[in-house]
Amino acid sequence: MINGTSNAVVFSTESGTKSYLPIVYWPEKNSLAKYAAPAVTAALSKKQCVLLQQLDGSDKTGEPKDLIACPLLLDEELYGVVVIQMPSQASEQRQSTIFQVKTATVWFEAMIRGGSSTRKNALVAIVELVASCLEHEEFQEAATDVMTDLASRLFCDRVSIGFLHGTGVIVEAVSHSAKFDRNSSLIRDIGEAMDEAMDQDTTIMYPVMNDDVFLLRCHTTLANAHKVGSILTIPFAVNGRIAGSVLIERPSDKPFDKTETEQFKQIVSMVGPVLEVRRRDEQSLLHRVQNSFKQPLVKLFCPGHIALKLGLFCSILTLAILTFVSGHYRVTGISRLTALTQRVVVAPQDGYIAEANVRPGDIVQNKDILGALDDKDLKLEYRRWQSQLEQLKTEHRDAFARHKRSKVAIIKARIDQAKARLNLVNEQLIRTRFTAPFDGMIVSGDLSQALGAPVEKGQVLFTVAPLDTYRVILKVDERDIGNVKNGQQGKLVLSGIPGKPLLFTVEKITPVSIAEEGRNYFQVEAEIDDKSDLLRPGMEGVAKIEIDQRKLIWILTHNLVDWWRLLVWKYRP
Repeated sequence: MINGTSNAVVFSTESGTKSYLPIVYWPEKNSLAKYAAPAVTAALSKKQCVLLQQLDGSDKTGEPKDLIACPLLLDEELYGVVVIQMPSQASEQRQSTIFQVKTATVWFEAMIRGGSSTRKNALVAIVELVASCLEHEEFQEAATDVMTDLASRLFCDRVSIGFLHGTGVIVEAVSHSAKFDRNSSLIRDIGEAMDEAMDQDTTIMYPVMNDDVFLLRCHTTLANAHKVGSILTIPFAVNGRIAGSVLIERPSDKPFDKTETEQFKQIVSMVGPVLEVRRRDEQSLLHRVQNSFKQPLVKLFCPGHIALKLGLFCSILTLAILTFVSGHYRVTGISRLTALTQRVVVAPQDGYIAEANVRPGDIVQNKDILGALDDKDLKLEYRRWQSQLEQLKTEHRDAFARHKRSKVAIIKARIDQAKARLNLVNEQLIRTRFTAPFDGMIVSGDLSQALGAPVEKGQVLFTVAPLDTYRVILKVDERDIGNVKNGQQGKLVLSGIPGKPLLFTVEKITPVSIAEEGRNYFQVEAEIDDKSDLLRPGMEGVAKIEIDQRKLIWILTHNLVDWWRLLVWKYRP
């Protein structure tokens, strides 16, 4: 448009940088960009049109050239520079040329703003249509209102929407029609046209405006049978699966162009899934259950989805094994090892601790000295009665020599009394030492920290348990106690020797329950069948009582089933 222009180039900023590079040339591949740097720099610094005179290196005549550089601004933001080269002109011609360039940049800015406004209006339309989908209480009202609004906005004769049901499409809403006959030929042909587009998973425009090849038999039938000029069918997807389609009808004098088609596709891709969600929300419980199982079943019987099929096969195989294979049913309980018999060593008399030779855990043999009481007072008393006995014997001999019979009888009685007291003191001296009643282990009694302390007669000093006879005390949950009987066998694994299970036999079930940790337990006594030198009273572990053979699925689920039965019984009328 500018007379005399020889070359032109447009510079634009490089993404992420502040440098400007040439992007458009006129004519193609000219060399202006090599000499335009000063003009570009001046226009960028002043942010207005500048005029520079420069000798064109490509022109052999050496005549000066005018360089006009004009910045491209949008909302005060600089995003490019246009540079024009032309022969030097008079001042008035230069001003006219600069005015034309400025006018062109204003037109360019208006064009960009117009495109932005168009996109903004399209976005507002989509938002308003989505709002219409949500403002109605019922799906049918929402779908009809949206289709009517679409028909008005898009200047169409009729807009219909259909959703996939099983293997076919059902038309759910038609613009400007609150009620319509789904069995009519028009609605049936519209549904078949929608089905045709969804089967091909593509947007179909009839009549075809390009060289695309589609199956159009149903669209042709709809157009010919009902005098429809132009048809645009747009399928939409939900979660990656085709869920429905929108069919738009126009007169033949208003065909669909490419720009409108893209705009319609954007609107349908937003509105269609929202209406599909509304439709699903109003379905019955039976339909919801069917839809929830439909997609996994489709994946199961379609090619691919190896992980799903393998997982289902493994689940079925596991269920079959649990149902038909039997296993050992065992009742588990926390167990404690105790001695079959225990003996206590008590203080035979009042006194003070003088010796303590053993502590709990020590192994002792029969008659080993466990400890002793202080015997100083007893030894003094023993000497006193021994001296008195010798004195009485002398008096007895003297009275017998003098033939004093009455006195002899009296002294004889006193001698017997002295001997009895002497024997008693001697027995007390013997009892000051505590001995082990049998071979075993000291279970309790640590007197090493109580030397010199007083003890009373009958006070327990030591507890001794044998090492060869033990019994197991099991805590069995009340839910399992009904399966336990005397004579049943089991295995015990102790924490101290986990690698050696011990066999035992149930001997007694106590009828008294114990409440611990919010549950009731019964004590079951059992006798250890295996002998081991590693066993010690007080050891704890886990015991399993062998009940019988039962199905694996019953073993795994019987506690849950019993809990459910009790709950139903509790709340049943």
